[in-house]
Amino acid sequence: MGSVLPTYGKPRRRGAARGLVAALREFARIRMTVWLLIVMGVTMIVGSIFPQGYDAETYISSWGDARYEALARWGLLNIFHSKFFLVLGSLLLLNLVACSLVRWFGRRGAGFAGGTAPSYAREIRLPAGAGSERVAGALENRGYKVLSSRKDLVTARRGPWPEGVSLLYHLAMGAAIVGFIISALFSFEGDVTLWPGEPVDIRTVRAGTGAYRLGGRLASLGLGAWRPFAAAATDTSGWSERSVKLELQDFITEWELHNDKYYPRDWLSDLSVTDDDGTQARALVEVNRPLRVSGLTFYQMAYEQNFDVVVSKDGAEVERVAAQSYVPFALESVGGMFFPGTLRVGTLFQKYHDPRPVVPHTPLKWQAPPDTTAGAGADTAVGSDEAADSAPPARVELGDLSAGESLEVEGLALTLENPREASILTYRHDPGVPLLYIAIIAFMAGLAIRIYWPSYRVQLWIEEDAAGVTGRLVFRATGMLGEPEAIEEELVAALEESRPA
Repeated sequence: MGSVLPTYGKPRRRGAARGLVAALREFARIRMTVWLLIVMGVTMIVGSIFPQGYDAETYISSWGDARYEALARWGLLNIFHSKFFLVLGSLLLLNLVACSLVRWFGRRGAGFAGGTAPSYAREIRLPAGAGSERVAGALENRGYKVLSSRKDLVTARRGPWPEGVSLLYHLAMGAAIVGFIISALFSFEGDVTLWPGEPVDIRTVRAGTGAYRLGGRLASLGLGAWRPFAAAATDTSGWSERSVKLELQDFITEWELHNDKYYPRDWLSDLSVTDDDGTQARALVEVNRPLRVSGLTFYQMAYEQNFDVVVSKDGAEVERVAAQSYVPFALESVGGMFFPGTLRVGTLFQKYHDPRPVVPHTPLKWQAPPDTTAGAGADTAVGSDEAADSAPPARVELGDLSAGESLEVEGLALTLENPREASILTYRHDPGVPLLYIAIIAFMAGLAIRIYWPSYRVQLWIEEDAAGVTGRLVFRATGMLGEPEAIEEELVAALEESRPA
């Protein structure tokens, strides 16, 4: 009589294995994809509500310290570079891969494996002697691709392969998530102001990216002096040479004149570019025409305008101050504050006229000092004296401060000299963008094919008895542009004749 050996731990291990398999199956379900997409959608909405990626000073100046600290503590101001978003994207990627693999291996031949005809199959009468070869020929003559042909079962399809197309846009969505993760780890951005004749070096690599921080954290992990991930730390010793040099050769400003008003036509930056390999080139950057060099993309964002204000009396210079467009300035010789507008300089385009240079000028307003009561009539006494004293003086339009004609202000002549323009470019390094473009195009193409392009699948079981040959047809159709009822009736008529319709 044999002894029964104990099986310590085996049931527990078997139960754990079953639980793991059940968890993996649950993770590979479409409903898990739906929940992950819902969470990601809510996260993106939150990221759209709160401006992302600005520096602390910008947030504090707009919202104040208390609100900034509260939002920053919850990670709502850089949510797309947070651990939560990276983990969420990774889970969605793994879920899509699992769903695609299950669909590929588990359902690749679903519905075509054979067996008996289901109860809902449509019964049709086939001509005497109609076998699988004759039925397959009738299907091929109607444009169907015969997938298998046996004595008792013929399977065929016409149109795109639905499972393959579904796999395409699932993989495209996975590729898009990979692109998002690459962007989160390696992207950075900034801006640069370029003045003519003043070259600027811009690094093509930067500390502070997600990958740099992640490498630092991994490198710090260890037990005592043992650091198994020390190699994950980024080596920055050669970063000083990895830069792009930009020099503004000319900032080209173009205007249009309509009804005596100036309207901006275009701004272009003529640049001399030296990439990180030392190759030099010229480039023209404007709105909707960015510059791509050494992994950086530069966009024309804005401009800066400086000029000198010269105050003269009886032809002699009394005062000179440096001014900037849209920045108030004061003069010692004239009280109050001056408010310049856009400096109009460059080339003027006007209908029925040849392009011509613009005489540099800017609209100018003046505000009297707070204690000045000039210009207030007797009716200013309406209301309390305190309200009248607290109201700031109104701004008065003086006209154009110009380089061609002086502007008279309180017996003094104001002119504009040395107009200067700088180009402000914003730049971004984002290696995930090409993958995102490809993934989004593939996803939209696959989804459009799956939704609109009709696909028809046929299973026909052939049964022969004393009464003749009977066919049991299962006809499936996908695609919004298809006509399944008409196509099925045409197919049935052709099969019953077993010759091309």
